[in-house]
Amino acid sequence: MNHELYEEAIHSDVLSEKLISQLLESMEYSSISFINWSIEVLKLIRVRIERGDKIKDEVSGEIYTKKSFHAFVKKHFSSYIESQVFADPAKAEKIYFSLEPCKDGEYNLVMAESSKKKVYEWISSLNERFSLVEMISTGIVYIKDIRSNTYQPFISKNGKYCHYNKETGHIVEV
Repeated sequence: MNHELYEEAIHSDVLSEKLISQLLESMEYSSISFINWSIEVLKLIRVRIERGDKIKDEVSGEIYTKKSFHAFVKKHFSSYIESQVFADPAKAEKIYFSLEPCKDGEYNLVMAESSKKKVYEWISSLNERFSLVEMISTGIVYIKDIRSNTYQPFISKNGKYCHYNKETGHIVEV
């Protein structure tokens, strides 16, 4: 994200309107990079407050205490972000991400609406241990090991990834 704003979070005694806006704006995006940046910056600010730094919010004029900063994060950010910033790591909330296609064959990790959102779609069982599945977002075929619950891409004899053609029932190279 913004290196200048990150440096401000590390060193400044005043959190600028620009930094506060960037943090709050990150809640409009569900991309993992925005979420992780916000968590990292909020953790930095929390640590600085806990060590005794007096940090003022330029927008509200408030000088944060541990309690008031926690209230700010709780009010303006998701419970996931709050748990990552304040909870014991073992008790931090878990969140799930899904893949969304971008341009030029790239994919973005985006926060899923629920943990129930499917990532793979079953194609067929090969035997009691292995199944063929398709990753919904990419269309790539994987072999699922049912015993270990692991996935490996199905690679053709030519060393290429494959897609499943639902109309013909064939697995084809990409």
